[in-house]
Amino acid sequence: MAWRAFFAFFLALANPVVAVAQGTHTLYAASSRIQAAGAQGAIAGNLYTISLGSGTSTLVGAIRLLPEGKPLAMTGLSVHPISGVFYGITSPQSPNNPRSLVIVDPATGNSTLVGELSAGVSDITFDSSGALYGWIPATSQLGVISITSGAVSFLGRPAPSSTPAGIAIDNNNVAYLTRTGATGTLDVVDLQSGVVKTGPPLTGAPFPSVINSMSFSPSGLLLAVNSNAGSPASTRLVAINTASGAVSVIAVLPDDTDALTFNRSGRTIAPTLSTMSPGARVVIAVISVVLLVLAGMLLLRHRK
Repeated sequence: MAWRAFFAFFLALANPVVAVAQGTHTLYAASSRIQAAGAQGAIAGNLYTISLGSGTSTLVGAIRLLPEGKPLAMTGLSVHPISGVFYGITSPQSPNNPRSLVIVDPATGNSTLVGELSAGVSDITFDSSGALYGWIPATSQLGVISITSGAVSFLGRPAPSSTPAGIAIDNNNVAYLTRTGATGTLDVVDLQSGVVKTGPPLTGAPFPSVINSMSFSPSGLLLAVNSNAGSPASTRLVAINTASGAVSVIAVLPDDTDALTFNRSGRTIAPTLSTMSPGARVVIAVISVVLLVLAGMLLLRHRK
């Protein structure tokens, strides 16, 4: 029938919109490998991709600063939600450019310097608007980091030093924090005031030392790196229940892993009209109108 042909045609038109709504999401991890005392030469940290299905880690490459190729030790990673650019922070013990903000190429691990951080930061995370936040262990404060210079603005009141903590912001711009270690609590920090609210106790972590990096998956699962703080450090990829604080092991990570982030290429799986491109919104509107007209025609036809 003719109406069926029309219907199939407009479904075909809709397919590009469905494709726009889909995207691929890759979990990346980076290591902060420091050369042992008295050894010759510096060791670069490495960039990996992590398969959540199999738990396997695949080496992307050594993390090196261009143009000289100097090795870096990475302690935090996060992807800008709008530009998709990878940002990383180097460890205070990095053999080169310690305590610095860099841009990382996820295909190679090669990095370019943005600037020196004006405060030591243990982990970083972007909110939905593209503001970069980090946790400052020395003063137990939240910091806002300039992605053009590396300058850090302090939020909240300073407090006694805390352990190196993981920090991650969910899709509702709620920021979670592990400032008291793997046997402490999963806290929430206010992104405007920097005030920290104590959350549920963390239970079940395989190592009692630290949770030094966190990242939310596109589906809203809080993933983290749990470390025994050794040298080299044994690490595990874990999931944390944000309501109960329960920790469950997902996979063994490469030694010295100290950073975690998801790369979002493509749009979210269920975009809203406000997040679609103008072209996609036009296509949706046209298809909706045409389908309504076809439905009306079919209804009138059945009434005759």
